[in-house]
Amino acid sequence: MTTLAQLGSVRGLPIVMAVIAAGLWGVWWLPIRFLEGVGLVGVWAGLSMNLGALPILALAVMLVRSNDRLTRQAIAGAALVGLAITFYASALTFTDVVRAVLLFYLAPAWSTAIECLFLGRRWTWRSTLALGLSLAGVIVMFRGDISIAALNVGDMMALASGLSWAVGAALVFTAPPADARHLGLVTCLSAIVVGSGLLLIAGDAAGGLVPDLEALRVAGLSLASGLVYLAPIIVFTLWAARNLPPALFSFLLTAEIISGVVSSAIFLDERFGWPEAIGAVLVCSGAVVEAITNSTGKPNERPDKVEPIPSD
Repeated sequence: MTTLAQLGSVRGLPIVMAVIAAGLWGVWWLPIRFLEGVGLVGVWAGLSMNLGALPILALAVMLVRSNDRLTRQAIAGAALVGLAITFYASALTFTDVVRAVLLFYLAPAWSTAIECLFLGRRWTWRSTLALGLSLAGVIVMFRGDISIAALNVGDMMALASGLSWAVGAALVFTAPPADARHLGLVTCLSAIVVGSGLLLIAGDAAGGLVPDLEALRVAGLSLASGLVYLAPIIVFTLWAARNLPPALFSFLLTAEIISGVVSSAIFLDERFGWPEAIGAVLVCSGAVVEAITNSTGKPNERPDKVEPIPSD
């Protein structure tokens, strides 16, 4: 069958897939908040969807052979992405969607720093501008109050998620080529382990060890949503991550800001005023600067050969 890689240019397809994945990540709060509304509170919403995604990812690994070797570095990177997914899903239940989205998107700032410190990228005025715009967006959103006291548990989880995502993406990109299905399975397993650990450690504060009976009645729906929604996004995201420089990848994913901020402003009764709007514009502007910076290619960029997305 024709692979998706044959439908577009080799150079441009990873960028397209990253943006598509970002749009879907941006509205991930919809199933998360729905599941929370029926009793899968706290960590349980994201955990249940990862449990639903696990069988199809495991089946994809078993049915399709790959010659790629899964190194320790790639496993570590995928595991950190799994941690980021769990923390981000939990943040969506513990804080406002807009705050979770914008705080997560300090990830490009972390990624830029990682590339400059460890991947041989030179710090330029565009790097300063992109980083400054991202930080300014968060400061404006918080109305200038960025003290520790102003951060709730969900805010802290969103920040930790962005940092974990940035490190994980850098490890995946610099590791020897690994099949996106294998990376996706590791990511999903990591998310499940991290989520289960949070429940064991925090107990009721994280959602309780056992969801209520009403939530168990829709367990099938939560598992199905993980199967048809979360699993494909994980694979597409990791495929793009292994073919794009970490900072460019993280900045492209800021398309999630548009879908996440706009959808939450329309459908949720959460605070959304000019600070949130300007903050989102500033962070997205940082994304544009970073995309322009990377458009001509970098020393740490992968060769022109890009791994095709596997077709069924």
